[in-house]
Amino acid sequence: MKIYDPHEGAWAQRTTGWPRSLNTSTAPTLPSNDVGSVGAGLSLQPAFDPRTGGPHPSFVIGFNAGTDTAGVVKDNGSFFSTNAQAPDGTNSLAAIVNGKMLFTGTDDRLETSDDIHTITADDFTNSHIVGVASDVYPWGLGDGGSNPPAPTAAAVAGNKVAYASAVGLGVLTGVLASVDQPTSGTADIMQFVANRTFNSGYALGDIRGIWLANSKTVDRSYRTNTLTEAGTVTEAAVESGAELLGYSGWSTSNYLSRADDADYNGLGSGSAHMSVWVKSSGTAATEDLIAIGNSGGDVRLIIEMMTNGTIRIIDDGATAQVLLSTGQALDDNSWHKIDLVRHSSTSRSIFVDGVWAVSDLSTDAGSLSGTILLAVGIRQDYTNNPATSSTLALARLSVTAPTATQVRQMYDAEKGMFVASAECLLQSGSTDAVLDVDVDPLTGKVLVTQTDAITIFDGLVVDSKPAVNAGASEKGKLWGDLRAEQNSVNAYVTAPAVDQRQVNEMVRGLASDLPAGVDLGKAKAWAIGNKTGGTLTIYSSYNIKAMTDNGSGEIINITMAVPFKSYFNVVTTAGTGRIMGVTDIAGNDNVVPSGNLIERLYTINHAGTLTETTWAFACFGELENE
Repeated sequence: MKIYDPHEGAWAQRTTGWPRSLNTSTAPTLPSNDVGSVGAGLSLQPAFDPRTGGPHPSFVIGFNAGTDTAGVVKDNGSFFSTNAQAPDGTNSLAAIVNGKMLFTGTDDRLETSDDIHTITADDFTNSHIVGVASDVYPWGLGDGGSNPPAPTAAAVAGNKVAYASAVGLGVLTGVLASVDQPTSGTADIMQFVANRTFNSGYALGDIRGIWLANSKTVDRSYRTNTLTEAGTVTEAAVESGAELLGYSGWSTSNYLSRADDADYNGLGSGSAHMSVWVKSSGTAATEDLIAIGNSGGDVRLIIEMMTNGTIRIIDDGATAQVLLSTGQALDDNSWHKIDLVRHSSTSRSIFVDGVWAVSDLSTDAGSLSGTILLAVGIRQDYTNNPATSSTLALARLSVTAPTATQVRQMYDAEKGMFVASAECLLQSGSTDAVLDVDVDPLTGKVLVTQTDAITIFDGLVVDSKPAVNAGASEKGKLWGDLRAEQNSVNAYVTAPAVDQRQVNEMVRGLASDLPAGVDLGKAKAWAIGNKTGGTLTIYSSYNIKAMTDNGSGEIINITMAVPFKSYFNVVTTAGTGRIMGVTDIAGNDNVVPSGNLIERLYTINHAGTLTETTWAFACFGELENE
């Protein structure tokens, strides 16, 4: 591994100081000189770099040979490697995402490590498969996961990873968003894959099937749970000119089915996630959209549309039948996304268009196990409740329950596929091969480079298709409206127009060196209230969904209506002589709250006694989808 930098006056290889080039003869030593990939980034607690005045990077190495799969060159002058998997000669990806290593292992499995700053010894074994805990392969493009495509390039920005392969594009969102949570690598990740034929839509965690993604029967997940078509199901664009296809013409003769399978016949009392997009022209009878269950119908999990156009789910296990219905009629000839989230046998919720609709969090339905059949467009007995008025698309089944945030993110990313002329596939005229990818750190858009096409994806839809300059495209970079292209002939930059007067004013303002202070007008959430005599009173608030009183002197569980992306800062006041503190759920002081929750907010006077008083707080940060 060689390090080049300009910090001694000119670009040159660095063989002294830190970081520096390493091999099997240096100190520290690499376990192999056959390096297949390198990546650079920051740990969650990076050291200071005196050369740049900023944080010091760490470096990840993927090995093609030897006993170790990958290693990390830390910012403190140490190197540690892992033998969690054996190198197979094609370790073609290494990167740092959210302070953790991302690398390829045996058979091109995508793996992650624990937080880099916690790695203190060789052969650390806390590596985690990105995708499905019960299978070692990343699901998606390929021949069902038994021979997945090797990533040929990757890009990272925030918690999003895009990777290129010879057979298409893959994008992972939510990679290791939680801090110091070794097992978060699987549950938090959503992924979609795309080529010139299909776009899978987002799927989450332990996926069991992705259907109706530009095929009547093909499962786009690695599970290869192919459906059987009875009769003829109609296939057409979801809207005029759109690339995504929808499926209709359901009847007792026309439907899709699959027999009993171990992938869904042992859900037991655990979690499950069913999702489907539906457009109904007006229901005249109950219509089952997607269902699993036994032939007798006494064990089943179903999403259905009722005669009045509302959605009902049936969670019918070995103990009891739970029926849960929404109050909104959806048979309005518009596209809607329905999510059934079963947290366990005692808890389930319905989401409509990414928004929570209704929950039952107490009734025990019991185990969903046995000889379980699967059906799309009809009940699992294949004789009742065909979805005669409905067009369906992107039906999915997983045994990982998404959070409300993930449900909303999936809906927001996918809804653009259901409009007229929407493009969501790779745009090459000749190949599925993706040569290079880049993730814009400003917008999260993904730049995809193919030999004859450049495509920018915003979520799951095509945002723009910049023209390829003379020659064959090879690589590209994206930074807002600034785009760089390298091809076989030349290198090009497309830059937006610059308002020089505006830039001059910004520079003049910076040069004035005036303290900015806190701009309360930019707060993304705030509240003003009082707690006196055990009574909690909220005078006014913004973007606060709930505040729950948990006893004298304390207010806990302050939940945001629209969550923050990750962390946010809190500015508080509690009157003269008092301070306001923020703690986590364990009562630890001086922590930074995360996500959509302040676990505990309290007032305390200078003597350390909890005080009931008037208070105010404001939260600053970046909300989801901003």
